[in-house]
Amino acid sequence: MRVIIYTGKGGVGKTTISAATGALCAELGYKTIVISTDPAHSLSDSFGKKIGKNPIKITNKLWAQEIDVNEELRINWDKIQGFIVKFLSYQGFDKFMAEEFAIFPGLEELFSLLKINEYYDKETYDVIIVDCAPTANTIRMLSFPDIVSWYMERFFPLERKLVKTIRPVAEKVVKFPLPTDDVYAQVEELYRKIERAKEILTNPKISSVRLVLNPEKMVIKESQRAYTYLNLFEFPVDLIIINKVLPDEIDDEHFKKWKLTQTKHIETVKEAFDPIPIKISFLYNDEVTGLNKLLKFAQNLFNDEDPTKIYYSEKPIQIEEKNGRYFLKLKMPYFTKKDINVWVKNDELIIELPSFRRNIFLPYTLASSKVKEASLNDGILTIEFEKIKEG
Repeated sequence: MRVIIYTGKGGVGKTTISAATGALCAELGYKTIVISTDPAHSLSDSFGKKIGKNPIKITNKLWAQEIDVNEELRINWDKIQGFIVKFLSYQGFDKFMAEEFAIFPGLEELFSLLKINEYYDKETYDVIIVDCAPTANTIRMLSFPDIVSWYMERFFPLERKLVKTIRPVAEKVVKFPLPTDDVYAQVEELYRKIERAKEILTNPKISSVRLVLNPEKMVIKESQRAYTYLNLFEFPVDLIIINKVLPDEIDDEHFKKWKLTQTKHIETVKEAFDPIPIKISFLYNDEVTGLNKLLKFAQNLFNDEDPTKIYYSEKPIQIEEKNGRYFLKLKMPYFTKKDINVWVKNDELIIELPSFRRNIFLPYTLASSKVKEASLNDGILTIEFEKIKEG
């Protein structure tokens, strides 16, 4: 099975490319589903057919689905949400405000992706194509598994045991509710689902993230930041798609400067994302909607290639050993040394960027060593560890 995730800044054409890729995969004989996790669904517009929360058959080999976020929240979050609402109500929040605070940023997109677990484990489809929300939402969603994992590894077992022990006494004394066993059970179940989803999505033999961008300065900058964060959280990026490029046949004087600007930006993209392969999609003279137009669009984009192929598979994090020292290397392009803080605490490597922090659990060999040096050269963050000498 292949999982292909399209993400990028809002308005760059992710939905069109997702739907087109799905149409071509189906044409090649793969049983394919295109899933929209963007709360502002537009797959129905692309296919010209009403699509809802359940898979809708488009052709013999193609299905489409617009995830119902409210239903996924109800399945995965209702007991936890109920406890949070009750707790906040005790603190003086009105019910409406408490319900809003009980939905954390990124949850909607995260729960949408949990559908992948179901389809992957049941081998329902050969190809799953995910039309993701705009970049910022996607990054929040992809970082969520690390946050949950950190909590579950560090605090969950102790907290659950403690609450179970003190509940009979505490409930008579404290003036706020304590989580019940069914709340903890749902947290545990959600953790298992999230870990499973991450296992699938970070496996470069199964999943690929593809960045869609337009040849515009602001869009390129956001895509560069997104690429760095995707590397940080170990999600494999195998292809960059530059969309809405003005074709050669447009020679109107009005667009001459636009074409020159786009040409410069395309060169910038090629230099910035090298060695990741890049494909260019040209601006059409009409909307790309309906199965026939989508299929033609995909054929022009991928030429004679199979869109399920893995275009690039280098791991974003590598550990090397040399002369008794270990080097952890992480691709961190588009940031400077002053943007990055790195330190080790117990068995965790902590990497802090503007607005983001990642806790990486170190293997025993590195956790039992000490950090000698950290350097950032040519977009590669290298952290050198050396063994602690006994005695």
